[in-house]
Amino acid sequence: MSKPVPHYSDEFVTQITACQSRLYAYILSLTGDREQARDVLQEANLVIWRKADEFRQGTNFIAWAFQIARFQVKAYRQRIARDRLVFDDELVTDMADVFAGGEQFDARHDALGRCLEKLTPNHRNLVRIRYSDGLAVKEIAVRLNKSANAIAKVLHRIRVALMHCIERELSEAGS
Repeated sequence: MSKPVPHYSDEFVTQITACQSRLYAYILSLTGDREQARDVLQEANLVIWRKADEFRQGTNFIAWAFQIARFQVKAYRQRIARDRLVFDDELVTDMADVFAGGEQFDARHDALGRCLEKLTPNHRNLVRIRYSDGLAVKEIAVRLNKSANAIAKVLHRIRVALMHCIERELSEAGS
């Protein structure tokens, strides 16, 4: 039987630090909201830290952290059950199972990075202001002096192109 890793160990700190972006992306995929994902991530980190002595060295740290995050998302969902957009438990479980496939996530993430580099500078900027900066389509339209419909159509075409590019990248990597 493996030994627990004390929460103050360098190894534990390294593991929790290294998984933050994946943990945030996982929680964001389950909540659908950046601010709420940040809040849940903080809660999950506190639980991970408190339960550090339960983690067994040599086991899959990210799977353990994802399980804690999943429970924190469920607790969060119970608190906001009256809000307008709430995924049902079955959908959240399905999404969590799909997202928890670590190697696939990493491969898709890497492919996305390569595909984003292939976009024109204008399209890359549009993706950045929509998804990184979090501006709504209407806000982007005002900023770029375009109609919201035109921006939505361009974003849709970019997402489709990125999806096809990612599939090609993964297919080529698998060959």
